[in-house]
Amino acid sequence: MSKTLTRKFAFGVAPAILVATAVAGCNNEGAPSVQAPPSTAVQTSSAAPDAPSSTAGGEVPTQSATDSGVPTESATPSSSADKSKVCAADTSFRTPAAVAPSTKKAAWGKPLDVTQEYGGTVTFVPQAPTTKDGDPKDIFGPDEGQTNLLITVTVTYKSGDSSDVNDSSFTLLDAAGNVCDSDILGDAVPKQQRFDDATVDTTTKTYTGTLVYQVPKGQDYKKYTLLYPPKYGSKDAAVAWTG
Repeated sequence: MSKTLTRKFAFGVAPAILVATAVAGCNNEGAPSVQAPPSTAVQTSSAAPDAPSSTAGGEVPTQSATDSGVPTESATPSSSADKSKVCAADTSFRTPAAVAPSTKKAAWGKPLDVTQEYGGTVTFVPQAPTTKDGDPKDIFGPDEGQTNLLITVTVTYKSGDSSDVNDSSFTLLDAAGNVCDSDILGDAVPKQQRFDDATVDTTTKTYTGTLVYQVPKGQDYKKYTLLYPPKYGSKDAAVAWTG
């Protein structure tokens, strides 16, 4: 079983089983039994409703949300791309930043200022990406054909109000512009060294942490692009670094 399937099982199937068990227990415990009064109606038919017809391939079609009242989850993967060759992150749960005409650009290791929409102005300095092989025992580590990409970022307060920064606001693109998977649970770096939620202001002026991404092996990572928006969820990046 691949690490991707293991992660999906751990966060998908197990919680569903626990919820179903809990609901069943609540329905069975302490519920008084009620007998319906004798019916005088005459049943004219006991035929069961027709079963859903099979498709040409012999499979029963999946019910839609309007048929069953329960939304169905698509069995189609978010991306069919080979993650050992290109980045292919699932972006259905968030809006990744993209380069816009207003985006300021710099090389790795060079400072760029960001004036946040709901904060002050801060200076970002991301170092050039480095790689670290995944531990085979780490179930949250990269899959076969991938490696960990580490980017250490320093944020410094410059002016105005305090500013909140966080790892989930960053977007990393590969050389072809595909969004790369971020890793927040693996063992590539100790938790205290990871880039996390932080606030910089006149009291705490500097914060440094390491971003971790899971990317294909053997790429020219300096050609990857790191983006940061003026506010969380903004599509247009305020700043971008690449080689």
